[in-house]
Amino acid sequence: MMTFVVLGSVVVLLGLLVWGRVQAYKLFASLILIYYAFDFISLESMLGNFVNTGLITLVFLLLVSTVLEKTRIFASLANWLVTRTQRGTVLRMTGVVGIGSAFLNNTAMVATFMSMLGKTKSIAPSKLLIPLSYIAILGGTLTLIGTSTNLIINSFVVQAGLPELKLFDFLFVGFFLLLFGGLTILALGSRLLPDHPLSENQTQAYMIEAKLSDASSLLGLSIEQAGLRHLQDLYLAQVVSGDEVVAPVTPSYVLKAGDRLLFAGDINVAPKLLLFDGLSFPGGKPVKGNQFVEVVLSHQSSMIGSTIKASRFRNKFDAAVVAIRRGDERLTGRIAEVVLQPGDALVLLTGPDFSQRENLDKNFYFFSHLEDAQHPLSLKQSVWAVVGFVGVIALAAFEVLPLLKGLMLLLVVFLLMGLTRVNELRRRMPFEIVMIVGAALGIAQVMSSQGVASLLAETIMGSFGYWGVMGSFIGIYLLTVLLTEMVTNNAAAAVAFPIALVTAEALGVSPWPFIFAVAYGASASFLTPYGYQTNLMVYSPGGYKFTDYVRMGVPVSLVYGLTVILLVPVFFPF
Repeated sequence: MMTFVVLGSVVVLLGLLVWGRVQAYKLFASLILIYYAFDFISLESMLGNFVNTGLITLVFLLLVSTVLEKTRIFASLANWLVTRTQRGTVLRMTGVVGIGSAFLNNTAMVATFMSMLGKTKSIAPSKLLIPLSYIAILGGTLTLIGTSTNLIINSFVVQAGLPELKLFDFLFVGFFLLLFGGLTILALGSRLLPDHPLSENQTQAYMIEAKLSDASSLLGLSIEQAGLRHLQDLYLAQVVSGDEVVAPVTPSYVLKAGDRLLFAGDINVAPKLLLFDGLSFPGGKPVKGNQFVEVVLSHQSSMIGSTIKASRFRNKFDAAVVAIRRGDERLTGRIAEVVLQPGDALVLLTGPDFSQRENLDKNFYFFSHLEDAQHPLSLKQSVWAVVGFVGVIALAAFEVLPLLKGLMLLLVVFLLMGLTRVNELRRRMPFEIVMIVGAALGIAQVMSSQGVASLLAETIMGSFGYWGVMGSFIGIYLLTVLLTEMVTNNAAAAVAFPIALVTAEALGVSPWPFIFAVAYGASASFLTPYGYQTNLMVYSPGGYKFTDYVRMGVPVSLVYGLTVILLVPVFFPF
């Protein structure tokens, strides 16, 4: 009976994660507390999961990465990345982004590179941004620290009493995943990806709002007379006048006080609107201490499902939303009434306190980095930061110094050298990841102790057992891939790992191929913009449709899956 109660709770958890209206860390934390309340797990076991070696390593890696994000290495590489052709650029991306993602935060890498690729004039950004995300995912499979998923898998490995994974244990298969995946993108990307020229993409996608003041000299003039009819790279799509929405807007429409004019266009030329008397953005006119910042709404944001007005956006961030876009979708109505979704690209007019707010990284991925908030390092400081990080990786690779100790010492050095500050580290502390992973470890324990993992393992062996051990191995991989496309990669790993472990035990074979099937399967998110954060980051800036991910993701997923299924048993025998 208890087996089915726990199974039902896990199904509900997955359903709520797919629904996406409640933040993942709240769901995981709530479920583990319910398990504790009903004595499915002891207090000691529940709390002990939050000091797991793999989880602590992940936390220190993310904190060290906040320093590396401020170095000048990303910007320098981004300038070199773009060639005259799409294939040439993708080839360079495979080397630079792929290898870089094996060691550095792929979210920060994608944010920096997409800022450059999204503005290139020689190649449509829509031809480059999905490849950028996919290559970052592929590169993350090369090492233990390439993606948070691998470190989370290591947390489960430690919890299971198995030897810790080493830094380059993932390299054997990961190299071929990057190679074959990169070649697939190189061969098919130019044909399967949409071709949205930069100007067309920007003109159709951004919704920009400007308000007409009561004292404007434009009052009483028609759109034609006011000169708002033929603006270069800006198109007047709607006028919101009180409760009335005027669309399409005719040249003869007469402007009234309080009208909100909604333009579709290039955000870079939006400041031209301020030249018209009485027109202003929702946040007012830029003054000293204010600046424009482009961000993408994180899938962890507490504002998802709320309107900008209801979320009290200005109070939370000391910023106003000037423009918004969502893939290739044409948004309508006032910006303040738009219901926010993960992946929405926002242009903010920030106030002087914006960079000091502690909730920025939990809500946004930065498309255009805010210089004051990022405090870029000097060239000399950048060199010291990179050399220090490479040194720690080398010492860990040669087993001279454990990775966790190396990261701890490096973070202390960064603090002493002034490369980061305690306040900044506190702001960047990955609280949600700690809650998700710590709770997930406990949920995995309950799934094993209450027989859920055994039940699901038997189901997989029954469905795929005709093909023996190999069939069950493929079944575990396919289950993980299905989960990672439905929910997040970390949640997929949390649910699939105990099932994989029990399956290996039931078959009497080595657990390692099944563990790596879960690790690689949890990173195989290519079919939707929501399964992995870098896919979400490029969704709106690339002007993509959901089907663009399916079209490009299917061949990449097939090549990726075949590589995992064929090579994992070679390097990690049953």
